[in-house]
Amino acid sequence: MPTIAELEAQLESAADQQTRINLLSDIAWMSLLHDPEKARALAEQAYQLSTSGDFEQQPYLAGLAGSLRSLAAWNGDAGNYDLALSQSLRALEILEGLQDEKKEITLLKINVLGDASWAYRSLGDYVAATECAMKGIKLAQAVGDRLHESGMLNVLSVIYAESNDLTAALETSLQVLLLQREGGTIRSRSLALNNLAMTYLELGMGDQALEACEECLQLARENGIEAMVITALSTMGEIHLGIKDFVKAEDFLLQALKLARENNKGPDELQCLLNLGKVYQYKQNDEAALSTFQSALFLSHTSNDRRGEFQSHQLLSEVYEKQREFEHAFQHYKQFHVLKETVFNEETAKRLAGLKVIHQVETSKREAEIHYLKTIELKREIEERKSAQDSLQKLASLDPLTEVLNRRELFILGEQALEQTLQREQPFSVILFDIDHLKRINDTYGHATGDQVLIHTTKLVRESLRQGEIIARYGGDEFVILLPGSNCAQGCEIAERLRKKMDSQGIIDGKDDLHITISIGIAELNHASDAPLETLLACADQALYVAKQAGRNQLAIYSESLS
Repeated sequence: MPTIAELEAQLESAADQQTRINLLSDIAWMSLLHDPEKARALAEQAYQLSTSGDFEQQPYLAGLAGSLRSLAAWNGDAGNYDLALSQSLRALEILEGLQDEKKEITLLKINVLGDASWAYRSLGDYVAATECAMKGIKLAQAVGDRLHESGMLNVLSVIYAESNDLTAALETSLQVLLLQREGGTIRSRSLALNNLAMTYLELGMGDQALEACEECLQLARENGIEAMVITALSTMGEIHLGIKDFVKAEDFLLQALKLARENNKGPDELQCLLNLGKVYQYKQNDEAALSTFQSALFLSHTSNDRRGEFQSHQLLSEVYEKQREFEHAFQHYKQFHVLKETVFNEETAKRLAGLKVIHQVETSKREAEIHYLKTIELKREIEERKSAQDSLQKLASLDPLTEVLNRRELFILGEQALEQTLQREQPFSVILFDIDHLKRINDTYGHATGDQVLIHTTKLVRESLRQGEIIARYGGDEFVILLPGSNCAQGCEIAERLRKKMDSQGIIDGKDDLHITISIGIAELNHASDAPLETLLACADQALYVAKQAGRNQLAIYSESLS
């Protein structure tokens, strides 16, 4: 398999758009582990190229699926499980519609099934997660790809372990290790060994757990895989804790804790602190246990890890109760109970979110097909009934994040609406708006929060639009609303209503300091000039510039004086 550097060299010299898209998707997929932001940017670029240029009229569906694969994996790693599930299901539908039996398409489908399985598992739907993993395993076996089969089996072993089917988890983990020994990467083999060790530990098989974990640690150290070294040291500490060898448990956990802090691995640090505190409990060192659990509580609270937080409160309650400090014990127990209930409710909400995504995907498919039939095809094509492939192409006209129309589709529908307006001699206005200071939000809170701002904004706008009005993502944080039949004054009323709505409802995810506003430019069609849509948007863009220069969170109307 070529390296990222080799693929990037090929990308520089690639002139063919399809080749560029494939290379961008491959580099994005390979970059997910060590440079996730780069992976995300490349996947978005591949997605846009798949519906523009040579593919403006006929989208490159394999390219769309490849880019959605990486976007789904990125969102899964970022904790956006509902979005990851939505993107992976869209990619699967595109791939199934291709009916292409080439091996690379099958391998792409396996990877997407892995994304979907992991998203379902993260949302608590173990049945759907298992079904996706099983499909991926069968496909990998059909094409004789042992590496992909191993990857899907590894996902399945985690699902079995989390659903407490430890016998199945052990059997699957042993299969994974066997396949990895035949031809897997060092990192994959060490990960398989660590998972096997944890399964042995859960089954009470301490000696086997130690043997597997020692091999994992040796592999990771010999090959300089720092993240895996931290994981293996932590697992070694947990195994020794389980077999009650507290001296060795403390030694391994302190090594893992030091490396986790040096590498800024918060989740690993928290797990080490919780297990280290338990070691001190068993050694009757209550002061050290209290100090360690308090550090774990602080870390879990600052990182918003509710599960780690309620575990810390529970363990602190136990130590204080042993010391007969019943008031402290009671206070921590109360916090433990409240947070545990919160975590249960959040996990229930995640499962509901998964069901909601499935419903939304099915609804989106139906609505996209209906919209396509009504607005894109000629009456002759409507009467002939659209094929499944045409429906997939329509889905490809949506922006992958906000699920409103993309730029290409905006101009297709916009020019049709403009032509109809001119024929009927009706007014026609456009609104161009962008989100104020989105870059600052991305820099401060991260791109995942910035994505939620974009999704939240389009949701509020779509709720306010009337039938026949069109919203599309114009680029970055800019959006266009087409208002056939509305003059400038009516457009101003709509724009001002949207601005006030955003101003009053722009708080995201309960963060009180995250206040979202928009700046708006408005332009009306001059029937005498018979200008194309692109010219009308340029006028609205000039007005938007004026609104931003005037202080943002306001609107401006285009006039000849602005030119």
